[in-house]
Amino acid sequence: MKKDEQENVFATMESEEATPSLSQAQRMKSLSQSGRLDMDTIFAIMTEEKGNQKETVKIGMERLKKYFPKGTTPKQMEETIIKLLERELQRKRGRDSR
Repeated sequence: MKKDEQENVFATMESEEATPSLSQAQRMKSLSQSGRLDMDTIFAIMTEEKGNQKETVKIGMERLKKYFPKGTTPKQMEETIIKLLERELQRKRGRDSR
């Protein structure tokens, strides 16, 4: 990468408090080599949500297993919980619209 591009990446890293993933760095390098890396592109790449930055909620199996039949897989539990939450949301929306 050219010096000015490197400076732009560094400035974006500081302002967004983010570091590029390997994939992001490789894309920026490729764009630089083809002359298509500008500040807007750097910002867009650097502000992408990375897989390891997605927020998650964890609930221990010990807390959940009393609500499910023995042998229920974690995936089945997740699907059931989501269905119940969706049903509750629809119920609340129906009640609020009256």
